[in-house]
Amino acid sequence: MSLFRKPKDKRKTPRKKSSTKAWIRLDGGFALRPCTLIDLSDAGVCVSVEASEKISSVFTFLMSRDSVAGRRVRIKWRRGVQIGAEFI
Repeated sequence: MSLFRKPKDKRKTPRKKSSTKAWIRLDGGFALRPCTLIDLSDAGVCVSVEASEKISSVFTFLMSRDSVAGRRVRIKWRRGVQIGAEFI
């Protein structure tokens, strides 16, 4: 048995890795911020965005800049430029 075993993934839903361009629509307006989708699941997303500390705790996630509808999310964690958010 190896001492360097990878910890078991305890996520409720499997995640799909990605490096696709995506968008964040800030609440109260039509302003869009570009981001990079890191991974996606049925429960939420992980994105990379510049100045992540300036993103409000609730926003709309868009897979395309031209999307009319998106998915509302709530931030669960921030680490540098990365944000983990759950769908609400």
